[in-house]
Amino acid sequence: MKTKLLLLNVLLLFGAFESIAQPQWKFHVAFEDATSAKDTIWFIWDTTATLYGIDTTLGEGNPHMDYNKFNVWTLTWAAYPNDYDTTKVVAHPFDDSFGSTIEAINFELPITITWDSAMLHADWLPPSPVGWINYARIDNDYFFFYNNNGLAHQYDMTLSDLVIAPNEGNNDPWAWQDWVHFPMDIFLIQDPTLGVENNSFETKNIIVTFPNPFIKNTSIEFYLENKSYVELSVFDLQGKKIRSLINQTLNSGNHTLKWNGLDQAGKPCKPGPYFIYLNINGTSIQSINLIKY
Repeated sequence: MKTKLLLLNVLLLFGAFESIAQPQWKFHVAFEDATSAKDTIWFIWDTTATLYGIDTTLGEGNPHMDYNKFNVWTLTWAAYPNDYDTTKVVAHPFDDSFGSTIEAINFELPITITWDSAMLHADWLPPSPVGWINYARIDNDYFFFYNNNGLAHQYDMTLSDLVIAPNEGNNDPWAWQDWVHFPMDIFLIQDPTLGVENNSFETKNIIVTFPNPFIKNTSIEFYLENKSYVELSVFDLQGKKIRSLINQTLNSGNHTLKWNGLDQAGKPCKPGPYFIYLNINGTSIQSINLIKY
């Protein structure tokens, strides 16, 4: 009898664990060119996914593309830091940030890009840090100038489900060049610093970078209202800290430094998107994206 009760308790505990397991989150970004050719990139958060490695059960891995047709793809790590593989699916374990650089071949402009913004508010997203994807952006040379968020120079995916690039009414000849649209960066982030009311820090704390995008060096500027302990770090698209720029107490006022595009070991970082995170006195103040060519 005791054995049966013990077995029943184990089964009940297992069932309870299963019932509260984090459900998979799956988000698509679909592309359709002027000839109606279509392709899709999938972003997946799954508790079974690995950050470094090919999750074939979730769809990651070489898609064996027909290089004579329209294709979009991105890269995933087969092994960190130098072993990559092409994929149309990017699967990660649940984390605060997610994204990838999209490449394309054999397309005719304009391209219609669609997604389901309701998925950014999915009920089953982890409640921490903010419970929804409040920073979802498309970033490339075209959207730097033509976008719905002039301050960030990016297209804000939280505000719509579709964008056409370039717009049919755009007479700028540069906007109709293929290289203006790809590579294209997609960022999906739960950013606790966005929309925070009653922030005790002045808006002067906003980070300014120039140039951005950059090739060799970029200047990073920020302002401190008071003497504070500051952490300023660079992260890659996978959320790995690659460089600590500041980790000390600074006096109030304006501060400027340069990042030379090198990692902590002094090695050149690969071209692509990066994030600058500013933390003051243990409080995350701001994160911005930075593009290295």
